Amino acid sequence: MNFDNLIKNWHAKASEEEYFSKFIFEYLAFIALLKRKIYIDQNEDWKALRKLKNDEYVKSLYIEKVKDGILNSSWTKIKNELDKLPIGEVDQNSDIVHGLKYWDYSNINERGKIRNLDDWKNMIEFWHVIRNNLFHGSKNPNDKRDNLLIKNGYITLNALVVILMDENKLG
Repeated sequence: MNFDNLIKNWHAKASEEEYFSKFIFEYLAFIALLKRKIYIDQNEDWKALRKLKNDEYVKSLYIEKVKDGILNSSWTKIKNELDKLPIGEVDQNSDIVHGLKYWDYSNINERGKIRNLDDWKNMIEFWHVIRNNLFHGSKNPNDKRDNLLIKNGYITLNALVVILMDENKLG
């Protein structure tokens, strides 16, 4: 299978739909890029995400872009919303919140939040939780908060996918 074309096609599809669909397609491009091009030795999503969380080079490229413009604005909106009500994963069979053990925090009250605009590990965890909540049916396209998180989640993830594609000569 030609993964370069698959990744480019998912990324292109992400630009065509409303934000819920955009986020899903961008996440598919993102995880395929991680597992098939960057961290080839990692065949499970969580392992690739863990490697990305510890990738100082990619972090530096991304955080540099977050300092200004739309990324700064989008992450600020996400951070402000999560400060009001942290995000977690909702089990598909109940309303039990779980999955917060993967957040990077020193204080339990920081779980499910973005501490600042260079909180790389929790930015990655944010995208993963949004993906999980979309796939397990706990995000509502008519909910104002969900729309804010999904739209800004897409904007922020899209910027990372563009960086990763450029670095891997997939642009």
